[in-house]
Amino acid sequence: MAVDVLHGPPLEGSVANVQRRRAFSVAALIIFLFAFWLGVQAPIGIMSGTDELLTAERTREMLMTEPWVVHFNFERSFEKPPLQYWLTSLTLPRFQNRAVAVRVWPLFYAVLTLLAVGWLVRLLKPNEPWLVPLSLAILISAPFFNSESARGLLDIGLTFFTVLTFVFAELARKKPAWWIATAVASWLGSLQKFPIPFLFWMLIIAVRLMNRADRRELRSGRGWLIGSVIAALALVSIWPLLQLIKYQMPVGSVFHDEVVVWLGPEWLGRRPYLEIPIGMSLADGLCGFLCLVAPFVILFSKTERPAPVIRELAIVSLSFIAILILSNFRLARYSIPVLPSLCFLLALVFYRFLRQAPPVRTWAKMALIILLVAGFVHGQIKINLRRRDVANEKVIAEKLGELQQPGVQTVLIKSIFPRNELMWDSFYLFHGNFRFPVTKFTTQEIRANPPKPPLIGASVARDFPVVQGLYPNVQVELTRAQFVCWQVPAE
Repeated sequence: MAVDVLHGPPLEGSVANVQRRRAFSVAALIIFLFAFWLGVQAPIGIMSGTDELLTAERTREMLMTEPWVVHFNFERSFEKPPLQYWLTSLTLPRFQNRAVAVRVWPLFYAVLTLLAVGWLVRLLKPNEPWLVPLSLAILISAPFFNSESARGLLDIGLTFFTVLTFVFAELARKKPAWWIATAVASWLGSLQKFPIPFLFWMLIIAVRLMNRADRRELRSGRGWLIGSVIAALALVSIWPLLQLIKYQMPVGSVFHDEVVVWLGPEWLGRRPYLEIPIGMSLADGLCGFLCLVAPFVILFSKTERPAPVIRELAIVSLSFIAILILSNFRLARYSIPVLPSLCFLLALVFYRFLRQAPPVRTWAKMALIILLVAGFVHGQIKINLRRRDVANEKVIAEKLGELQQPGVQTVLIKSIFPRNELMWDSFYLFHGNFRFPVTKFTTQEIRANPPKPPLIGASVARDFPVVQGLYPNVQVELTRAQFVCWQVPAE
């Protein structure tokens, strides 16, 4: 039905109202079906992904310690801000399925993101109602978006606040008071993960300063704009200042770990320099590749010149990707906040072809169907591949949790070679409901500096002889598959 109106003349009067209602009904159906699909995915499988378990464990320890500072392994952690951990603390004690308790908030954020994208498209193209469901359909078929929405990470919430920044910046064209809402979105984004919405805001202002008409708009509302920027900077500073003043956050150590080490040659620096475009083209499949191409098609099209607002969106999106590349953030997942705007630009490209006469329109329909189906299949494959059979190791973690006692050190032993190894410490902390911290050792480290009994620990069977050599009185408490839970009593 949508395609029948895409190639016709502009709609007016009652016909336009009917088509608008139909388009919005289709958009609402898309959002509902996507939310239902995410709801089906949420309870499936045992949480085993490192980042998802970090969300779960930080929330659990926040409930056990104090709400105004994030904890991990029962020590204060200053790596991430607290917003999603606060939200998850509302569901984790109340939901029987803890995977659902952690994953429900990305689902909620994903729905809000789709609503915000629909709002943005409506603002940018008010006379093209069918662009709303088309943009939403492409976004939910993007493997990055649909697969990341199905696990308990922070990125989808950050994406929502980024889209809100675009929405409020567009509303501020006519009513500068909306800059205050942009400041609030920037603040909430900084509490979610990073102040990425504030960066987008600054990019939007920079692009508008290059246009004469936009400069006049900015000057006319400069009081609201300047005041909002100052307010945003003040709000964004509250949380780090609280951590610094009240909890003595070690700024140098955090900067070294989160910037120098993380971006250095041992971690992200090992990846290709162009990891962002490469990852978007591979990990995000056909949709990711076309999303990268779409802004260039929009900006350099000789047949149809983009409206200033569309040109602004394309330039800001490409600028953000360029900043990611230049700043050495070589992880494609960091591009998720810009994905909704890229999907809208891709929808705009498809929309142009769908309005053409056959056979162009026919080929565009076929390409769109292939894109949507391939994206969903790709996303489901990514979700399935992340589901690991960790039931045996979960039993070991639960046994370790039962054995924990004050004064008894808990250790995990892993070989330096990553094959058939234990899961990360976050897996044991969360699934074992640990009450005390855990210490990680490689086989080489524990040989060089063995901790004194009493001890409890876990290792794979291949590394257990190392434990027997160091502690002849070690007792095996439980074995499951290749995993061994053991205890060394006090001498």
